[in-house]
Amino acid sequence: MNLLSTSIDTPRWVASILTNPATQLLARIALTLPFWWSGIDKALHPHIALDEVAGLLNTNTPLPAYLVLLLVQLGGSALVILNRWAWLGAGTLAAFTLIVTLLAHAFWNLHDATRFAEMNTFLEHIALTAAFVFAAIQACASARSNR
Repeated sequence: MNLLSTSIDTPRWVASILTNPATQLLARIALTLPFWWSGIDKALHPHIALDEVAGLLNTNTPLPAYLVLLLVQLGGSALVILNRWAWLGAGTLAAFTLIVTLLAHAFWNLHDATRFAEMNTFLEHIALTAAFVFAAIQACASARSNR
């Protein structure tokens, strides 16, 4: 299903760009960029990543959470980029982003300029979560149209 096919107010040239497979692939790569980049970086620098996870979760045994983190970031990104079970990858990355945002960007516990900066980061991450919800919706609609 082409999500733009029912929209009479989308100019044809815009629809042709948005429905182009290359545009869609680039959008999926860009949407997941912070996650696959972070996953690769964490895989290449495990000691730093383990310290980050230990600090965020306040645990002395960060390895299980680190492994889940890699699976979510790299696996979720791969599912979205490859457009295979993209709804699952997008949903997983949305849930992950929401949880980490609540843990790492608790602006309501801060004051002054730090509070303002963290609130902006929090809101940006909420918007990213919504983008993944839209990606899951699009993947679901696309899968239905291909049946």
